[in-house]
Amino acid sequence: VQQRQMTTSTAANVHALSIEGNFDDCQGLVKDMFNDHGFRDRVSLSGVNSINWARIMAQIVYYFSSALSLGAP
Repeated sequence: VQQRQMTTSTAANVHALSIEGNFDDCQGLVKDMFNDHGFRDRVSLSGVNSINWARIMAQIVYYFSSALSLGAP
């Protein structure tokens, strides 16, 4: 399933890549990219994680939409 998700995106601004290593190796690469301010600004790099307000706002909409679809008042 994960490989299919990575290879079937049609969005022009989504680029999937495979990393050899574990989660910590991948997280280290991401931290390095965010710490490179020139790169981060040049490619408009942004991140969303469990404490990022953008993710929380998107999830609020998802939860209310799901609740309404299931018949909540």
